Amino acid sequence: LAWEFHGMAHELAGHLSHPTIIQKANTRDGKVVKIDDYRDAYFWLRDNTPDDSRVMAWWDYGYQITGIANRTTIADGNTWNHEHIAFLGRTLTAPEEE
Repeated sequence: LAWEFHGMAHELAGHLSHPTIIQKANTRDGKVVKIDDYRDAYFWLRDNTPDDSRVMAWWDYGYQITGIANRTTIADGNTWNHEHIAFLGRTLTAPEEE
């Protein structure tokens, strides 16, 4: 049982070690489609914002924004300040003022 768990954990670790932002899917009629929305959005940020821009987004997109869009983020996956993350989350989910 322990050896089986080790094998499954090792396989899962391999899958998680190769994340991708481009997905491939099949439509109901079998056509293969590429879903590339995230990368397109990061390229848009890179091409349509000033180089010194600061981007506010959910913290888990921070590394991708920094690496692909070459923009500084308010928070990323290495932000250890939980109060900072909580404030960011409250800000992003707060109702908009008219």
